[in-house]
Parts: sequence; C-alpha cells; structure tokens
Amino acid sequence: MMLNFLKTCLLLQSVIFGSPLSATEIHFLRDVAPILNQRCSGCHGPGRSDGDLRIHTFDLLMKAGASEAHTVVAGKPEESEIFRRITEVDDSIRMPQKDEPLSAAQAEIIRQWILQGAKFDGEDRQRSFRSQLPPAEHPVAPEVYRVPIPIFAVAWSPDGSELAVGGFHEVLIRSATDGRLLRRLQRLPQRIQAMRYSADGRRLFVAGGTSGDYGELTALDAVSGDQRQVLATFEDIVLGLSLSHAGDRLAATSADRTVRCFHVSDGRMLWTSRLHSDFVTSVAFSHEDRFVATGSKDFTVKVLNANDGSLFTTYNGHQRQFGSESGRFDIAAIAFSEDSPLAFSAGKGRSIRVWEPEKAQQENGSAADMEERFSNNGHTRYFPHESRRGIVQLRVSGQRLFACMGEGIVKEYNVLTQTHVRDYSARHERCFAMDLHAASERLAAGTIQGTVIQWETRTGNELLQFPGLPILPSLP
Repeated sequence: MMLNFLKTCLLLQSVIFGSPLSATEIHFLRDVAPILNQRCSGCHGPGRSDGDLRIHTFDLLMKAGASEAHTVVAGKPEESEIFRRITEVDDSIRMPQKDEPLSAAQAEIIRQWILQGAKFDGEDRQRSFRSQLPPAEHPVAPEVYRVPIPIFAVAWSPDGSELAVGGFHEVLIRSATDGRLLRRLQRLPQRIQAMRYSADGRRLFVAGGTSGDYGELTALDAVSGDQRQVLATFEDIVLGLSLSHAGDRLAATSADRTVRCFHVSDGRMLWTSRLHSDFVTSVAFSHEDRFVATGSKDFTVKVLNANDGSLFTTYNGHQRQFGSESGRFDIAAIAFSEDSPLAFSAGKGRSIRVWEPEKAQQENGSAADMEERFSNNGHTRYFPHESRRGIVQLRVSGQRLFACMGEGIVKEYNVLTQTHVRDYSARHERCFAMDLHAASERLAAGTIQGTVIQWETRTGNELLQFPGLPILPSLP
C-alpha cells in the first residue's frame, strides 16, 4: 500500500539526515504510553475494543486484532500495524478515526520505540500501563486567571487561621480573617478535587487530576509547598479524600473505581479495593476508624473494614423508596457522626439518608432470612430537601449536619431532632465545595464563579466573601 506523505517524510528523514531521536533511547512508559492513552484508548481501551483490539496493557498491545496483523513487530516499524495505521493517507484506514492524525513528532517516537526493540519498562505487562505511568510534570499556574474557574475544594487549616482553595494546577492559601492571599502552592494536578490538612497542620494532602486521563494524590509541606511526595497516581481523577480521626491513615477514591488507603507517616499504601462498578465519588472514616465508607455513581455505599479494605457490607438505601421519593440515585457525599455509628449519605435525589453500618449488614442478611428482611421497613431515616441539583458535600459537627447543595445553598440540620435549622445562601452561585471549622464555628464554600464565602454557624450570618483565585480585572 502506498505510504502517505507523513510516513515518507519520516523515512526519508531517517535515511538521509538521521532521525533526531535516533540517538535517544525511547522509554515506553515515559514517551509512548502517554500518546497511546491520549489518542488511542478511547476506541481501544478497557471500555471499548474497535476491531477486536485493546491496547491499554502491554500484553494486549502486542497481540493482533481482528485483522490478524501484528500490532507491533519489534525492530520493524514498517511491518507493525500500529505504525502503518497512524501514518496512512486514507482517512478510512488511518488511526485515530474521525480525529486529527498524530503529529510527526508523535509518530516518530512510536517508530523509534519499535525500531529500538519495542521494550517494556513497566512492572506488570498485564496491568494497564496508565496505572504504571510516572507522576505527571505539572505546569505553573497562571499568575492571573483570565476568567473565573469553579472551585472544587476548600479546606480549613487545623487552627482555623488559613483556608486552602483549589485552583488550576495550584492551591491558594488565604487568610481566614480577610481572605488575603498568603501563598501559592504550585505545580499540582490540573483540577484540585479534595484537600485535607494533617492533624498538626504541617502537611497538606491534595487530590485531583484530569478527568478521564489522570489522577494524583500528593502530600506536600503546607507552608512552602516543598518536600512533596506523590503517594499514588490513578487511571482517572481522584474525587474523594478522608483522613482518619486518629490522623494515621488516609483514604482516597477515584473515577477509575478504586479505593486506596495509605499510612500518613510514610505514604505506604496499606490496601486497595475495587468493588464499585462506577466512579467512586466520596469517602469517610467512621467515628472509631473501624470502617471506611465509599459512595459511588453505582447507587451503593460500600462499607469496608479500615484495617484491610475487605467488604463489611453494602448499603443499598439509595435504591429504595423513602416517603414519596423513589428511584436509583448517584451518591456524591458521605459523612459519619463524630461520636456515634450514624452515617449520612447523599447525592442525587431529594433526601439525605441516615443509617448505620452494623444495622445495614443485619438487614442485608442471607438468602435464608430473605422473607423476613423484605418484610422489614429498615432502619434508615431520611432528611428531605428540595435541591434539584443534589448534594455535593456533607459535614458533621456534634448534632449539626451541613449539606452543600448544587444550587448554592448550604442547609443545616439538627440530627437529634431531625429538623431543618437554617440555610446559608451563596447568592445564587452554584456550589461545588464546602468545609467546616467547628472550633471557630465557621463555614466556607467555593462556587462555580471562583468565589469563596464564609459564614458564622452560631448565627448564620455571612462573614466574608472574596475571589478565591486572582482574576484579571474586568474592563470598564
């Protein structure tokens, strides 16, 4: 078949002038895998196998697809189907389909890698190479943001003197008293989704990434931003983060459906779990650190034993009818009482579920007592609300429950009396983030327009409102 112009140029360049990459060793994970992840995994990844071809693990990459042509022939780019397809002139044959072709530089990287023997430098040929990629090198955030961007995470320092605000490739540390910008912690994941301070306030744990592409959990010095340690990378963005009450363990959840638990002192991963069938959006330790509960878009809460990640029980209350509300609802937020077994979970739908892990396990029971369980109304209580956009965050302090709703309202409930106490309004701006500092009785929320709002929970009064990010001033 006729070689296309790109392929001809590459071959002529290598013969006449010598390839600019010929003297450089190409590394699969560093150089090749990111190209395949970005340009090929959508049609040939874990969720889709056009042409009966998947290439998200090295073993699968080295196998032939439906055409029976060898995807990669070590040392022979021109006999490798992947190189032929990415350099083909005919759009009906060229890969990726219905998209821009790979750049000449990207095609040359793949050619040189094959020419150099198509070596694999990862740990496991059968595990996705996305999960084995080295931590990404993040750019510096813009000095001034040209447009407001949503704030997806805010976090109070333990002493309440500072508020961390998630930005674009950075965390901004602001004064809690006046919102003044104190410092910027740079070169972090693109979207900051969750943050937690260590108990002593010296370290900040940051979770985030790029949706559909990359996730990262990082620990760094909360003052200088130095001494950073990437605890783990994920195959998709990290969505949830929780610190144990003892301060010794950290649990993170990702859109790649995994839950991982780490030791805070040295960053060791203690266990990993993959029980959910969809994004794992939220996580919380129970009041005695016995359980780790995780919420998902698969409508379930998995209650895991905190020591080893094994399944204790599944809470299915978001798939059952309560009052007039019926349906199956995504879960976006989980919280536990500070001094009792009560768990709170919410997301889509118009109520917050209140339940207990032990009782949920008893109600799940076994096939032998199915009839008795089905006749039981269950122990779940619920707090109804009128949010059409659902709940994105939950926080608990004593008998007070705070629920951040997508419309830009934080509702406070009394858990003991099961009554609504008051609303905190974000002035019609949609909210994506919330955190509570119980000792100083202050509540903070981040909005879609990049605004941070603080309230006093003793009175419900607004204390402060300021731009969370340095925004370019509007022209008159």
